[in-house]
Amino acid sequence: MSWRDELTRRFPALAKLGPHSYVVGGAIRDLLLGREPADADVACLDPLAAARSIGSRVIRLGDQQHLSAWRVVLPEHVYDFAALLDGSIDSDLERRDFTVNAMAVDLESGELLDPHDGQRDVREGIVRMVRAENFDDDPLRTLKGVRMAVKYGMTIDEATIAAIREHAPKLERVAKERVLYELSVIFSSNAFRKAVDLLHRTMLDSVVGFVGAAALSGTATAEGSGRHIPDDVSLAGALALLGGDDLGWGHVLLRDVHTLRNLIDHHDRIALYDAGESVASQLPAVLRVLGGEDALDLPDFSIRPLLRGEEIGIAPGPELGRAKRALVEAQVRGEVTTREEAEAFVRRFTA
Repeated sequence: MSWRDELTRRFPALAKLGPHSYVVGGAIRDLLLGREPADADVACLDPLAAARSIGSRVIRLGDQQHLSAWRVVLPEHVYDFAALLDGSIDSDLERRDFTVNAMAVDLESGELLDPHDGQRDVREGIVRMVRAENFDDDPLRTLKGVRMAVKYGMTIDEATIAAIREHAPKLERVAKERVLYELSVIFSSNAFRKAVDLLHRTMLDSVVGFVGAAALSGTATAEGSGRHIPDDVSLAGALALLGGDDLGWGHVLLRDVHTLRNLIDHHDRIALYDAGESVASQLPAVLRVLGGEDALDLPDFSIRPLLRGEEIGIAPGPELGRAKRALVEAQVRGEVTTREEAEAFVRRFTA
């Protein structure tokens, strides 16, 4: 089966496109990796017309100054259409980030175009830049290189490491939400050690404010200290360990990070109960990274007060709140387990 047949079988709408249309980047890389591609990126001469040829609802990506692509969402797949740089597929591939993304399939001839040996790098598991100056086009590509290496289990070649290190300061110009997205993928790949090591080797850690990365970087350091650094550290756990408080985190993530930091030194049953099961479950991996004991005395997170406010016998106000809180804490500690014990506890509390 030809490359064109492989792609149109998975993305039937591609068959509607005219000449000078090329599937580029991720779909080809994913097929070479044995992964099922989720969407198709198409480079062509008239992306808006191409998008309209396969769908009635076309979504513009980018802002007024920086149009990046047109998107069509069909029931099975997403299709993104962008203009060929300089109107040439050769120029377009020359301006891409990494060789494994700088491949294209000509939908007219079915030919696979691979001018930068991307197939070889996929086979060898290497993230290699196309050109160092391409990082200037979008400095987020520096962080994307780490994300690809971590997500796909690849290595970054030394010349690319050096180029990323040189261009790392320019990442400060990138919108924080784009940076956080890359970090969320990096730290959701169950490869914490590799992620921290690459962020430190590329000097991206200092740009995003990860002050703790240097101490955790390198398996030799971890092994020499007698610590077992796990890979299953959550995004919130990673940020709690590495520092960096100004990345544009959302409210929920920010709360989880601060809660985990507080739990590192104080994680009795009450503190864990207040944190909630979702956050508390992320703590053991964080403690293992720090060389601490990860066996937690977990509470029953389903516990609720055995008595309602009106059953406690105190007028609404701060004193009632303190009584309810004291009762919940007694339940969490296992000191109160029945309604009768709760009534006796409240009598003593209000005496």
